[in-house]
Amino acid sequence: MKPAQILATVLVTAILAAAPAALADPAAMIAKSEKVKLKGRKGEKLTRPGYELAEYSGVFSASTFQGSDSLGIWAKTKTAFDFTITRPGWSAPVTVACGGGQGRLGLGWITFKRDNLQVTCTFGGSAPANAAFSLALADGSFLQKLAQPQRAAELQYGSVNLRAQTRVLGGLPIGGGGPVGYLFTKGDEEVGGIQLAGFQPSFYLPPQPSADRDAAAITAMILFLFKDPGRPER
Repeated sequence: MKPAQILATVLVTAILAAAPAALADPAAMIAKSEKVKLKGRKGEKLTRPGYELAEYSGVFSASTFQGSDSLGIWAKTKTAFDFTITRPGWSAPVTVACGGGQGRLGLGWITFKRDNLQVTCTFGGSAPANAAFSLALADGSFLQKLAQPQRAAELQYGSVNLRAQTRVLGGLPIGGGGPVGYLFTKGDEEVGGIQLAGFQPSFYLPPQPSADRDAAAITAMILFLFKDPGRPER
């Protein structure tokens, strides 16, 4: 192991050892959730592959490009992605299209790092009429920001309001400069999450027949497909 790798390992171990509860492994959520892996499947074309996530399936496309940023959060990187998602029992797939935007939901519950939003999503197909998603650059403690960039997101999906915040769900918080995990909450209850670090992300969904499972699966897919450029350059 190279000296730089040894130093990084020692550093993140110290972070976890000294971290407050906000960085602790949310064992209660993990214990009651269903851990699933994303699987590939044949899609519509090479640039629009298919996927399976437990009983959910669909196709997706994503693009990331360099350019100026009018929102003032990311200096050089923009992203756009869309996907469909369906499961047995739905009359038709839900369509989701995401990119930079300013649509704000109830994100007054977090402290913004800057008063701009970076990612918003619009919904179609069989999605509820009120479905909407927003993600913002959030503030956090020194240890939280040292472990990973801080983000906060919110999905309104029918009667379900799901919040997501960057959290270390397990293992070493090494994400190549980007977020390593998100914890999903509904009110004060931890209901799911996604671990992005490692070779293959882990998705934690509320067990069936939870009314929050659809919203958690959609939130997880958004956060997985969002190619977060990591820490802002300014």
